[in-house]
Amino acid sequence: MRGTKASERGDGGMARRTLLGSLAAVGLGALGACGGGGSATTAADSSSASSASSSGASSGGTAVETTASPWIWARTGTSTTPKMPALADFVRVVASGTVNYAFHAGIASTTTDPVTGVVSDSSSGAMLVPYFMGKYLVTNANWKAFMNAVGASYSPGSYWNDGSYPAGKEDHPVLFVSCNDAKAYCAWLTTQIPGYVFYVPTEGEWEYAALGGNTTYSFPWGTAANLSFNSSTGVLGTVYNCNALCTRFVLADSGIQTLTYYNDETVTTLSDGATPLTNDTAPLARVLSMNSSGGVTGWQYDSTTNRTWADFANSDTYDELVHRFGGYTTTVGSFAGGASWCGCLDMAGNAYEWTSTVNTASNGAESGTSVNCVKGGSWYSTSASGKSTGRGEGRAPGGAYHSVGFRVAARAL
Repeated sequence: MRGTKASERGDGGMARRTLLGSLAAVGLGALGACGGGGSATTAADSSSASSASSSGASSGGTAVETTASPWIWARTGTSTTPKMPALADFVRVVASGTVNYAFHAGIASTTTDPVTGVVSDSSSGAMLVPYFMGKYLVTNANWKAFMNAVGASYSPGSYWNDGSYPAGKEDHPVLFVSCNDAKAYCAWLTTQIPGYVFYVPTEGEWEYAALGGNTTYSFPWGTAANLSFNSSTGVLGTVYNCNALCTRFVLADSGIQTLTYYNDETVTTLSDGATPLTNDTAPLARVLSMNSSGGVTGWQYDSTTNRTWADFANSDTYDELVHRFGGYTTTVGSFAGGASWCGCLDMAGNAYEWTSTVNTASNGAESGTSVNCVKGGSWYSTSASGKSTGRGEGRAPGGAYHSVGFRVAARAL
């Protein structure tokens, strides 16, 4: 049942659909201009799981009976609220000439400029002109505005239900959207805001918005992950949403004591590789843990030697989180301490982001095939995957994934 990975099932997985939500909507700032290469923010905000318990349908939503679920911070009901993006949701990035990034020198890639159609970036250099970058990832409510205009055929799978997304997730990043569909969204947005062409950014544009001229940085704010966990108090110190945030909730607030694997045919033992599961169940304490640096053990095992071990990402609890609730995302812009030098939010964590740069995948199910680079890490990935200097495994442009969303770039016509 694992496919690419059980935890990477797309629309073809169990389509368990209903609810979810968390965090209040973030206010959208005014348009600002950014020069090149300013210093990144080095905030050290501390927060626990940035989520609030609430219930009841959102405005315009439909209340439904609450089902037994560990995700107690979820609201009930669904929402169909659309929200049009505006120029105030973009920052102008003043860039000119070639910025040399040595991060990918050993990985051949090709970038055809989405506006000019000319091959631009090399594997290590980004050839840039001034552009605008979305401050936020495209949200469920943004995507709903697009669907209202073009039709339900663009509905994300799994956690969306009949054109609705879970109540409370209006301002969370939309997931299960392919790169091809992201490009269709950009083409539509170009018809809605005159004087600009909108597009999926190149990898070079994405990295420059994240790092500017700070080519020694690993993250938008500096070199360190800025992640810590106090197991005694349950407090997680973080400036972005990676798998430590979900793990903190599961360990400290969820009330979960046992994980089940009724819907996974592969997991058969505890993580010692020897003790058989009892009735397809495993004690949470024998599965998932987190160290003081926010490193998670037991999130996912998928190698040939340990794929039968009980982990979180192949449990029924995880499957419900992904396919009913759209993952442990957070409201876009929730982590101000993780802002990039020019004011873009969530460039580390929350959702991987499509780029228009293409390379050949070196691992995963897409290994050896042409894929689009994805950047920035996600709610599902480790803290190291949030590095702006890294690439995800890459994803097929026609695929839709539980940890991949996108933001939009633009240029003036």
